[in-house]
Amino acid sequence: MILPTGIVAGLVHPVSTSAHVIALVGLGLIAGRTFLPAGAATIAAFAVGLAAGLSAIAWGVGETPAGDVLLASATLCGLIAAAGVTAPVSVAMPVALVSGAALGLDSPPQSILLGEAVATLIGTGCGGTGALAMIAFAASAVAGWHQGVVLRVAGSWVAAIAILGLALRWAA
Repeated sequence: MILPTGIVAGLVHPVSTSAHVIALVGLGLIAGRTFLPAGAATIAAFAVGLAAGLSAIAWGVGETPAGDVLLASATLCGLIAAAGVTAPVSVAMPVALVSGAALGLDSPPQSILLGEAVATLIGTGCGGTGALAMIAFAASAVAGWHQGVVLRVAGSWVAAIAILGLALRWAA
């Protein structure tokens, strides 16, 4: 069976934009530190936020500062991961919800055909949630390596890249 073009484009979209990748990696580092059950709740909150953001796009919301919000949440996630602390669920879930909504709002389909645009939005929802789950699983697998230094280094890189991305956006 061959998938429609819109779904394939949507599945790939969350990992084709640098701000989206950085946000997914940062949130995945937080969710991966406590993969079950708190990490699963974080992924679920992200999925709900992503669905809300994509629904807002489908309803024709105008331009938003979602890219800046996405990089700001990636900075926060990177700093939490770099500190080596486990984010409480009361912090991780709202950050995941906001990150999901911002990623959804920053993912308008590039199609003018309604059916293909809807398929792209559905693919983006599935691709974003799946990518976050895979990153969180990978982070949980390496969380114990060298007392968590690997996740702390990755978190510092995420924070640095997100801060540089924000600086470049605001400088222009």
